[in-house]
Amino acid sequence: MESLLKEAPAHDPVSVLDRPALTDAEQDVLGKLFRSWPRFAQMQHLVTPISPLALRLIAFNPEAQQASAEIVQIVESDPVLTARVLGLANAASFGNAGKLIFEVKTAVLRLGLNTTTRVALAQLASVWMRKAVQVPDRALLRSLWFEYLVTAFAAHEIAWVLGDTQVSPNVCYAGGLLHDIGTLALCGAAPELMTRFILAGYCIGTPLHEEFVEAHTRLGETLLSRCGAPATLCEIAGRHHAGFSQEESATSIVVFLADHLHRGILSRVPGQFAIPDEHPLGCFGDPDEVVNETVESLGLVVSLDQIMDNVAGESARIEALAGDFG
Repeated sequence: MESLLKEAPAHDPVSVLDRPALTDAEQDVLGKLFRSWPRFAQMQHLVTPISPLALRLIAFNPEAQQASAEIVQIVESDPVLTARVLGLANAASFGNAGKLIFEVKTAVLRLGLNTTTRVALAQLASVWMRKAVQVPDRALLRSLWFEYLVTAFAAHEIAWVLGDTQVSPNVCYAGGLLHDIGTLALCGAAPELMTRFILAGYCIGTPLHEEFVEAHTRLGETLLSRCGAPATLCEIAGRHHAGFSQEESATSIVVFLADHLHRGILSRVPGQFAIPDEHPLGCFGDPDEVVNETVESLGLVVSLDQIMDNVAGESARIEALAGDFG
């Protein structure tokens, strides 16, 4: 099969050779940090419980008979969430037709059930992440949040195209938002060093990168489990670097695939996203073989290009949501 992700976008102008190299001392400290992940998993401030509203949204079924009333009730039960949904319903990037909306019910009609659910989940996830982990570098945090939104939108789109009743688009979307919580926790523990590590391209191809993969996936899985997240979200956090496996759930495979589509999606975006160019998106090497194998297993070969085009078409909305950390 021809490579599906052949062209990289112009969003990462810092080539591998130009990225700042880590000193031996920095690598030693980072190695100790990564090997200490079990200690971070026990820190109480890193396990803030997930909002019950988020859990309701993850389980929300837009096809249910009373779906519209339920999503309105969920949004209206939180004043910050209400303000966010109303604000985006009146934003140009979300289809504002010019007439201001002041009621959640009308906002839901304008946005649609799926978009309202994604907006609400993104809002709750961003609030939870800010409480759960402290990352002083706001530019880095926004870049990471942007990457998680791209993954979430891609996972939602894949799940919708897949049409499997056992694979919920909402769960896939939430998994995309939360899959990398272990990286955020490490950034909170050592913000300056982790910023250097990310600027160095995650040191891909080195033993330090392997230690990072082990640390942030296991830490993320543990943190989500301890804060009451559904088992599927914990699996996603723990396996999003593990490669395709017949043993994992279809939902986990969908998010794993979505997490490898950043380059393909960004190459289809007209213009550029308003993100800090110095922070490389994603921490993967060449994903072609893995992506092709996963796509074939899901039967998405014909649909993958359209999936990436559709997500790229959501770029304005992704940027609007990314503003939560701006």
